[in-house]
Amino acid sequence: MLAWLLAAGALALSAPWKPIAPGVDAAPAVELGADAAWAARVVLVDPARAQFLVRYDPTRPTLSQWRTRFPGALAIVNGSFYSVDGAEVRPTCDMVMEGKRLRGAGCLRQDALFFGAVARSAPPTEPVSREPGVKAPRFMAPADFKPEQWQEALKSFPALVRSGSPGCSGAHYCAETSRTAALAQLRDGRLLVFASQWPAVRKDVARWLAEQVGAVDALNLDGGPEATLALRGEAAEDAIGTLGVGLPIVIIVMAR
Repeated sequence: MLAWLLAAGALALSAPWKPIAPGVDAAPAVELGADAAWAARVVLVDPARAQFLVRYDPTRPTLSQWRTRFPGALAIVNGSFYSVDGAEVRPTCDMVMEGKRLRGAGCLRQDALFFGAVARSAPPTEPVSREPGVKAPRFMAPADFKPEQWQEALKSFPALVRSGSPGCSGAHYCAETSRTAALAQLRDGRLLVFASQWPAVRKDVARWLAEQVGAVDALNLDGGPEATLALRGEAAEDAIGTLGVGLPIVIIVMAR
């Protein structure tokens, strides 16, 4: 059984993790105390062994098409929200893709966060992962985000966990039931990807991530039909997601 030491103890499962690649493992979320009715899955990623890419395409490729474009992907999860204005499809929130900043259609919520996935450089004063020279991915408040420092980054909302405390306590969106996807960071810097095949209440997911998983920060991703999580080598029908749905924004886990 695979166990990872955290500041608050060990994150261990009662069933084995499924290894996807060195530093990347998957498991049913119920093994970490999630509600079994969510039918959710988690992927645990060591940023010293794998990296996250952010990709956007207004033609809304399906999961199958994204897999064709990135045959080496270890995991693919849907990204942030998108906006449709007539025939135009745009990210709702700002992004940085391959070093180019993409302006969002509008994303002014105070509880939004940026996920800096790949840095352009790693200043000596910044924390780094266990691999020398690799700046760790991290979550930032919008006021702290500097797009010129990042090669790959994504903004979304709301924050499900911030500084170890559960968020998303609102009476409307956060109390609604919907298929849900999220990205979280643990105390040791590793990242946890989450997606549910069946509906979940977002504030319940937030509380689970903070109190049972031990997330320091967690960000809600687009949900509903777009909630997707696919692993390398699995059949399309075994992935979490809706077959054939368009995914204009995805986060792709690649080996370093």
